[in-house]
Amino acid sequence: MEAKAFISQKHAEAVEALRAIEAEYMPRREAAQATIAMTDKWLEELGGEKAAPAEPELSLQDVAKSAAGSWMSNRDLNPGSRQG
Repeated sequence: MEAKAFISQKHAEAVEALRAIEAEYMPRREAAQATIAMTDKWLEELGGEKAAPAEPELSLQDVAKSAAGSWMSNRDLNPGSRQG
């Protein structure tokens, strides 16, 4: 098989795969958007309250800072070991 024919075949296969993905994706996307719109409407009818996130998101820097601030060594826990 010539290189040009091989590449053309791979291109055609990739285009078909993309069309198959789009055929599955678009209905799911539209259904999700409809669900979001419906729940927004329900929330507005219930008083406009929107659900708050359950827990605030922590960044890696926040975790590192809190861990560094609470670190204790064995010497801190055992004052008698400092004398030796």
